[in-house]
Amino acid sequence: MIYISISAQEQVSIGSYKKFDSKVLGGEVTYLVHLPDGYENSSISYPVVYMLNGQSISNFANAASTLDNLSSERIPEMILIGISNTGVAASYHSCPDDSGHVKRGDNFYRFLKDDLLPEITRNYRTNNFKILFGQSNSGLFVLYNFLTQTDLFSAYVLASPMFGWCPQFYMDKTKAFLSQNVSLNKQLFVSYGDLDYVEVLRYINDFKDILKQSPESFKWKVELIENTGHVPSVTLNNALLYFFSGCTMDAERKKLSIPEIKSHFEKLSVDYGFSIIPRAGVLFDMAIDLKNEKEFDKAIEMFKYLISLYPGSEIYHYVLGITYKQKGDIEMAKESFNESLKIKPDFIQAKKALDEIK
Repeated sequence: MIYISISAQEQVSIGSYKKFDSKVLGGEVTYLVHLPDGYENSSISYPVVYMLNGQSISNFANAASTLDNLSSERIPEMILIGISNTGVAASYHSCPDDSGHVKRGDNFYRFLKDDLLPEITRNYRTNNFKILFGQSNSGLFVLYNFLTQTDLFSAYVLASPMFGWCPQFYMDKTKAFLSQNVSLNKQLFVSYGDLDYVEVLRYINDFKDILKQSPESFKWKVELIENTGHVPSVTLNNALLYFFSGCTMDAERKKLSIPEIKSHFEKLSVDYGFSIIPRAGVLFDMAIDLKNEKEFDKAIEMFKYLISLYPGSEIYHYVLGITYKQKGDIEMAKESFNESLKIKPDFIQAKKALDEIK
């Protein structure tokens, strides 16, 4: 397990270490895993973020907390895989050698395709939406992977890619790639800091200008993070909000009717290739707001919609019962309180509420 110490007596787990033998790399590889809350009790298949340089515990912890925080309201839940780029997995250099080939980058791609991704698919419930995230030198590998092999990943995240090691190679390759792929259903997010390395700053605007020639189907963003140096720590946060912008229930979307919300998320599911539903906390807050505004019928429908998506919560049935009670529908209130107690028989609030209306 991966732990962060809180005190001498307490530790918090953020994931697990796993090891397996890579045939491509010819040795043992370590990766780190952070699973969504409730993974063990669900049957859902999840998107996966593959993070290079996962051996950095601070970076891995930052990425794990980013996924946990955002998935509470704004993005789908995801699995995080941190690839430990040590030992046989340390070599992914992504500039051409004297022969013009990127041998180590190509070999690391084969490792991802033939070894790591099958390893993750065998051991975890994953869907086909995969994100590759790299920083600095590994960010350059992510770009190389995007420009040469687009079959593995749906979206790519680059933090401060080190263009300076072979700038002309990447400018030329990006131009050629975009001209040859007029229908490109992928996403790319690039970040850098205003205090970044010169190897990044000197070429980032040229790269951005090239991306402006992209086909409309290709979704991309290059973002400057102010007052920040090399590899901005908010990169994954901002990238995921960009990739999944349609999942956020902003003020306008909260005005939608339930059928309109369903339609919106059904379209998102088609676009992303896996089931996406509104986050539970958002729907709960919307229902509570309606209840507090005494829009009881609308609140009840919202609670029912919430429960249909997230069954098994004694809290949701209990608050639905409170809403029925405030509306004056005592029989339906009793039914909701009883449903709450079926889920958690010792739920004191539901017991008390039921006793009060008997």
